[in-house]
Amino acid sequence: MKINLSKSVQLKELCKISAIGNTKYKAKRIEFTFNREAILGFATELLWLYDVIEGKQLTISTYQLKVDPAPSQALGFYLTPSSPMLAVKTNSLIEAKNKSIECKVWKDIEIKTRSVNEYFEVREPAEELDDAISVETYELSRRNLVNICLLDEEGRDITEHFISVIFEINTGGIKDLATMLLVWANNCKEGDAYLLSHMCETECGYNMGIVLTEDSIAAILKCDNLGSVSDYDSRI
Repeated sequence: MKINLSKSVQLKELCKISAIGNTKYKAKRIEFTFNREAILGFATELLWLYDVIEGKQLTISTYQLKVDPAPSQALGFYLTPSSPMLAVKTNSLIEAKNKSIECKVWKDIEIKTRSVNEYFEVREPAEELDDAISVETYELSRRNLVNICLLDEEGRDITEHFISVIFEINTGGIKDLATMLLVWANNCKEGDAYLLSHMCETECGYNMGIVLTEDSIAAILKCDNLGSVSDYDSRI
């Protein structure tokens, strides 16, 4: 599958982000901070999923380094120990299956090569032969890390009071989000912070291929240096 890295997708697909935890605490905003390798990993896994999902309802979970006995990178990245568990649910947004929305007010992320078409080819997953373990490019440096932080209305970190974050997205949204993640990875730099478009937020969000539902937590995608997996878990 070839992805054009010089263009944004049409912003029309819904996504819902919610958090499960102590109901005494209300999360006002959630921050997903990526190493660049994690952006590539997440986008790649989403596009592989898009190719095989065929409208099915699935739940894919990934667990934290150090905290979990067997931390996984099922979504193309590892989670830092301070993050809640993350679950991606596909095709669970019933109200959005038969309709798309068009967000009329949004901003574009930085794209340096708009004047020249530039493409990224997402190849099929590498096959494992005999006892050999296949490693994707984004895994080589062991820097495919994501940190999730939940904030209250005053901006205080309340992450420790939440067990998991649920990311619900339908088939069309999977491809559009993955496309914009690859566009971002091609242009990203440390310090990037993109507020996702939201149906109820007054702030003007960015086009990352999805619009958050009315009942979603406001979300920001950030890029920063999170180090490597070994900084958090000596077992990996």
